[in-house]
Amino acid sequence: MKHFFVLMLLGLQLLAAEPFWQQVLSVEAELYAPRGDTNASEAAGVDAKLDAFAGLVSALKAAPYSVENPVNPFFHPSEADAQLYRLSAKIRVNREQGNSLAETRDRLAVQTLKLQQRIFVFFASLAAEWTTLDTEALSARVRDEIGQLQAIDVEADVHAAAEVTEEGEIADALRKNAAALQTHYLFYKELLDYLQLHPQSLQYRSLLQRIKLDSLLAFLNDNAVAAEINTGLRYVNTDVGRLTLFAASLLLAWLVAALLYYRVYRMMQHLITRKEDLTDEMMLNNIESIRRPLFIIILAYGLQVGLEILQHPSSSQDESTLFYFVYLAAFSYIVIRLVDNFFYHFLHQRTALKNRQMRSELVNLILSITKIVIVITAVLFFLVHIGVNITGLVASLGIGGLAVALAAKDTLSNFFGLLKILSDNSFSQGDWIAAGDVEGTVVEIGFISTDIRTFDNALITVPNEKLANVPLKNYNRRKVGRRIKMHVGVTYGSDRAALAKAIDEIRQMLLEHPDTVVPGEYDTEMYARLKKREKRLISVEDKFGIKTSLMVYLDELSASSMDILIYTFTNTVDWEEWLRIKQDIIFKIWEILDANGLEFAFPSQSLYFDKDNIRDSVAPMFKNQPEK
Repeated sequence: MKHFFVLMLLGLQLLAAEPFWQQVLSVEAELYAPRGDTNASEAAGVDAKLDAFAGLVSALKAAPYSVENPVNPFFHPSEADAQLYRLSAKIRVNREQGNSLAETRDRLAVQTLKLQQRIFVFFASLAAEWTTLDTEALSARVRDEIGQLQAIDVEADVHAAAEVTEEGEIADALRKNAAALQTHYLFYKELLDYLQLHPQSLQYRSLLQRIKLDSLLAFLNDNAVAAEINTGLRYVNTDVGRLTLFAASLLLAWLVAALLYYRVYRMMQHLITRKEDLTDEMMLNNIESIRRPLFIIILAYGLQVGLEILQHPSSSQDESTLFYFVYLAAFSYIVIRLVDNFFYHFLHQRTALKNRQMRSELVNLILSITKIVIVITAVLFFLVHIGVNITGLVASLGIGGLAVALAAKDTLSNFFGLLKILSDNSFSQGDWIAAGDVEGTVVEIGFISTDIRTFDNALITVPNEKLANVPLKNYNRRKVGRRIKMHVGVTYGSDRAALAKAIDEIRQMLLEHPDTVVPGEYDTEMYARLKKREKRLISVEDKFGIKTSLMVYLDELSASSMDILIYTFTNTVDWEEWLRIKQDIIFKIWEILDANGLEFAFPSQSLYFDKDNIRDSVAPMFKNQPEK
């Protein structure tokens, strides 16, 4: 796994457009664009140049391996020899043919290429050795480079190019080469002057330097026992001093991490739990969430310092990148957990959310988007660290965006289905819905699909695109009124007056029942509040699900009964409470029918016999029978 990770990093580095050299090109273009003379750079502000040079030094220190990478937009070492050979050949041919203009063009191109090579070699060597160079050594190297640069007569070449009055493709290329040479020369000259005046900007300031590692290692190894052991350790390129400091760094890191993880955590837990409220609970959860990644960060830092001690004075960039990844992942995890706790304690448990003023699905969507942004930001930081040009990466993603969109067509449809569900507010988590052949309670509305728990306790995952485009019944979207509708059949032959009296008594019973909604007598304050909140010209009763109809009538003369229609609504919308109310109403209807001498009808058939027909049909059967 480790080898795979290292190979992946190397692959990204080789494919990346290096930010250091891209930054160099940007500084040249912005501050050293040719203006016709060698003093053109003076037109740019001094402060802008100082900021640009400081930024380049910081980029070199932050990612020195990117400076050494031969794959960059400034100079390609692998192609330089071939380019110089081709240009030399062209110069020789143009000189033999007397084409002085083309010869000058190619000679300027050679000068430019050699200057680019000098700049690349200088910064690549500086990036490889800057941690071991002191201020005096760095100043000496910069002075030597300035002396060699002064030997290049760039001003004469640029002046000669300015004297060219011809027009055409060759002349234009000549002026372009002269401008490029002038730009590189002025930039490099002033950057070297900056490094000569500020050699401390590249000074290596690390923990190992502060503790004067070389002196400490010499002290630990300067005894007979250590010298004898080091005789055997030299085969693995280490010594007693390095091993001792390596073990000490790991032990110290473990002690600090354990102290924070156990002692400090328990002390803060004791202080916070003295009084319990929402803020204290959130703080306690935050501490619980971050103590483990902090433990990992401290151990990783101790291991990094220990490995740096073992490898001193050299270092491994692959290991540095690996530790950067660990730190970045741990920090991102901490931020995500803190965001989780904030959303949960300050939004999910707030009264506003419980009153549905803010939908829990919207909170979950915001939370998910926030987490994605955090992860993407962390990935971008890591890519920048390993030398990937983010601008080029974004451009490449834009080119492949159409193919990705086509491949993820269904996924995008489901995501836009989620947006439609949220904007329409058609259902929420916890609602009882029915959509096609799916019916149950909404568990969670996700980016791609919605989980629904059916009433036989099965979990169904339904794509959001389907729920957003089918007729959907939401049983929870009613504030007042769950319907009771039934037909009560009484037998034919019942007394008409008694039936009419029973119908009136049933209606009166429903009007006086404490659990049924009576027209005009429900919560008028709530109704007024809802009507005031809704500014559109719509029926508030239909918008919020307020039903108050109450009807009791003799509705139908069916085959075996006279049916009384009973149509009313309960105060509750809860299913179990509704069943209790419905049962109570049925018992009261039963009492009313019994009191009025009426009977429940049931499916039956009546047979009627004609006596004359029976006598004529049965008599011949007994005609020849002997008398007894």
